[in-house]
Amino acid sequence: MENQKQTVVETQTLNKVSNVKTPEILDLLKAGCHFGHKKSAWNPRMKQYIYEERNGIHIIDLVKTQELITSTIKALSELTEKGNILFVGTKGQAASIVEKVATENGAFYVNKRWPGGLFTNFDTIKKSVQGLVKMEESLARGGEDLVKKERLFMQRESEKMDRIYKGIKFMDKLPAAVVVVDSKVEKLAIKEAKIAHIPIIALIDTNCNPDLVDYPIPANDDSLKSISLLVEILGQVVGESKKSQGIVALRNSQKATLETLARQYAEQKERETRMEAEDRERMKSLREGKIAESKGTVVRVVKKDISGEIAAAEEAKKMVDSKSVEDLGLSVRIVKALADSGIKNVSDLSGKTKEDLVEIKGVGEKAAVDILKSLK
Repeated sequence: MENQKQTVVETQTLNKVSNVKTPEILDLLKAGCHFGHKKSAWNPRMKQYIYEERNGIHIIDLVKTQELITSTIKALSELTEKGNILFVGTKGQAASIVEKVATENGAFYVNKRWPGGLFTNFDTIKKSVQGLVKMEESLARGGEDLVKKERLFMQRESEKMDRIYKGIKFMDKLPAAVVVVDSKVEKLAIKEAKIAHIPIIALIDTNCNPDLVDYPIPANDDSLKSISLLVEILGQVVGESKKSQGIVALRNSQKATLETLARQYAEQKERETRMEAEDRERMKSLREGKIAESKGTVVRVVKKDISGEIAAAEEAKKMVDSKSVEDLGLSVRIVKALADSGIKNVSDLSGKTKEDLVEIKGVGEKAAVDILKSLK
């Protein structure tokens, strides 16, 4: 049959052509996509997608599943040009798959529990996520100006929030669509998406209501193979958009920034520890009389060959100049603004004044001061 042949969906969206292969019937069978629930647990609205009943189990019509996958790929390809996509899958079988696919393809995701009000009270959730990003940067710096108890409290709060909001960092507006694994389990996400008029793409088993979603894909939503196959196909469509590539870049940039801040803090602590040890050793030597104290105005001058130190300082300066701007510990927004203006390395900032930096698009007066401080 024509429907059982491998289909290539070619969708023209703006200036982009997306080619995503629809799986063959045999691939769907191998993944167990055709297994539904027991007849006693079915939803009558799924009747149109059920092929037959076998041993008390409903069998899903994979020909219709394949047709709906094809139309969903086309619709999703168009939606990715309007905004970012959110994947939702909080049950055990789906959580790790959703996180992996969304991370690799530059999509947002929720895989622990649904944060109530994400769509209906988005501004409040957005502030909480921004607070999480600031806490992570503060902790990477060692919790500046915080006592030990405050740092421990911030660490626990950061870990707690990260479990919930990790997948929606940098989501500055509502998604263009939401992809759901098991519409029955994710009923809160479905409800909020309906209120916010966000298109819903969902894997629906024989116990689900297909009328609640805009783009239903009838398939087994309990099997790891079935979920993995279908979610990865949808992820490939999302991964081709420029918007998704921007999310990947932001995530990598934040990761690099946190690593740089943590490394700088560790180096600073190491220097302080070394200086304290040297001071203790010097005081001990003074007490034991191993070092003579200066008397009156007579000071002992010791000649020292500093040529090696000068060479080391010059080498250190070369290393600093060759560093990437991301290594300065600046915020993601400042790094992006500098990159857009062609400034990628520390050497590119050499000799620039505060006035020169303010003239760069996206760099304000406060950002200019932060850049000059980091250079010092």
